[in-house]
Amino acid sequence: MKWSSRREAAARCFKRKSSNMAPPWIVGLVWLICSSITQCESVKEANAVPNKSCNRPSCMRKTYDIREAVCCEDQLHTEPGLSCCGKQPFNPALATCCQVTLGSTLSAKVTQDLSETVSACCGLEAYNPLNQMCCDSAIVAKPVPMAHCCGKRAYDKEKQMCCGAEPNRMVLTSTSNNHRCCSHEQFDTMTHCCCEMPDGLKIQPILSSCCVKESEILASVTKTAPKAQYCDKDAFDPDTHLCCGPDQKRKILPWKSSHHKCCGQEQYDSKTECCCETEVLQIKPINSICCAHELGVRPQTPIPQPKCTEPHTRVCGSSCYNPHEFQCCEREHTTRHFNSDRCDATPTVYDPHTQVCCDGCLSKKEPWIHQCCGQTAYGFAERRVLCCNSTLYKDIEDGEECSDANIPFNPTKGTLCCSQFHGSPGQHCCGTETYLPQHEICCDGHRHRKGEHIHCCGIHAYNINDPRKCCAGTLHNLTSLGSYGKDAQCCGSILQKNQDVCCSGVDKEVHYSKKSGHRCCGHLYYDTSLWSCCAEKLSPLHQPGQAKMNDEFRYLSVNNLNSEDLRKEMNIGTVESVSLHSVVFRDVMKIDAVSCTAKALALPYILKTPDRCNKPKLIPGRTYFFDEVHVFPGSIHNPFQWLHLISSKCLTTF
Repeated sequence: MKWSSRREAAARCFKRKSSNMAPPWIVGLVWLICSSITQCESVKEANAVPNKSCNRPSCMRKTYDIREAVCCEDQLHTEPGLSCCGKQPFNPALATCCQVTLGSTLSAKVTQDLSETVSACCGLEAYNPLNQMCCDSAIVAKPVPMAHCCGKRAYDKEKQMCCGAEPNRMVLTSTSNNHRCCSHEQFDTMTHCCCEMPDGLKIQPILSSCCVKESEILASVTKTAPKAQYCDKDAFDPDTHLCCGPDQKRKILPWKSSHHKCCGQEQYDSKTECCCETEVLQIKPINSICCAHELGVRPQTPIPQPKCTEPHTRVCGSSCYNPHEFQCCEREHTTRHFNSDRCDATPTVYDPHTQVCCDGCLSKKEPWIHQCCGQTAYGFAERRVLCCNSTLYKDIEDGEECSDANIPFNPTKGTLCCSQFHGSPGQHCCGTETYLPQHEICCDGHRHRKGEHIHCCGIHAYNINDPRKCCAGTLHNLTSLGSYGKDAQCCGSILQKNQDVCCSGVDKEVHYSKKSGHRCCGHLYYDTSLWSCCAEKLSPLHQPGQAKMNDEFRYLSVNNLNSEDLRKEMNIGTVESVSLHSVVFRDVMKIDAVSCTAKALALPYILKTPDRCNKPKLIPGRTYFFDEVHVFPGSIHNPFQWLHLISSKCLTTF
């Protein structure tokens, strides 16, 4: 399709979307979007999303919207974005909930000013694992990126050593690579050794009788094991043995396999077991709840895999089968349906000539059966049945169809809104209620009176000329902020304060409390004495404390555009390819928000990036708003939403 015909098609597409006159640049932007789509109707279908405003639970018999409130142990707390931490409500974008179970008692605590997106828990306290670590239930700063714990302290294993037995371990600066620990001291293995005396471990000259005896033992080992090491006072071969246990209580164990590891003074198979840290270290099966918590995965029962020796055979669960004669019936969907208890999820071999497999469940094959509805087999010839969202409903009336809530209803008898039936047929739904589009607007399932410059922000409606700001569906009142309100910035759904930092990456925006010596790298907030950042990728510094300071790049959110930003020209285009020194865009248009015009730029459009480290990570095939300095966060998944937002700002600002 030529450029001119694409533009005409875009104009036709836009007229279908709105009966009002649009600025010329809007038509140009729609051309950009439609240029990669065969028909404009595809755009409409691609942006059609299911109604997600139906979830209205109750708290002490009071119905509420989960996007605006949360119920914590029968107490309703009204505020957007909240979750529960025991009895206490908190916002995961601003805080972290840590929970600890001791016996039958569950304790929970909220740590403020640290988003759950980037945090970890150390007991009941939250910390940033990028720059901190948890050592013996204490949160300590990392001295180096690959730091280790020594009791309640962190240390650099390349320059320091952790000496002594629990609970009195101490960190010593290594005098040389030849130095080792001997109790709470270190010694040079070239001139001394560590001997076990009646009053404890002592450093002795290498020519002493104690050291000679130790060297004879080591020599006998090193004849067959050149890499011999000490395990407390005994020598062992690390290629064939493990040294397990705490200092001064270590045991030498024959290494059963390359995937065996230490768990206290024992070893376990890391493929089938894990080491659980409860009150004491315990070895548990990998499908146990304890292992699921340790490894961060859902416990699963491993299926024994048979060895199929016959030619051209395949595995189905614990059986072998010939795919030319039989097939394997196994679960396709992980989500549970209403009828998901029809059968278990064990893969089964079946004969496709006599049976039908529907999502892991077998049924007898009949001439009229040729469809699956979840786990149930059926056919279109059957009367009074209807399949809605993988659930087969029977004994339905003629004329019934699936509603948006995926349950049967008859549209000639009424209107069904989120399972709520209304007696008047042909109405429009807004959440659980009907509404009149001529006089009202629907904001995520909530009705509001229509008016000039009235727009939706989440479930709320507001006048875009009022001193309020919409941040990712959360509406904030700027009146109380005074003169600062006009420059207030969004960080995801949070309204950022002067003393805060917002780190934004391709898909995330995370709020942090400002700290000296820290900078943003994508959505992460890193310690510049530990890390360096290039194109949203962190790398450990070779010499911690000597950071290479690149100019800090930050995404500029479209939600944060002000009148000054709109006076500048802006581009929109799709990334074709990315190299070290430039980015190639296709279908690029330059937008002038002051005159409300747009101009198609010549192809290809090359954006030079002489310092790649100070540019964001861009993904080929995705479309972005950008200028010569900023790239707006995230790619454009819903083009018409962004077109509407930019158009509204253009028309109301100038």
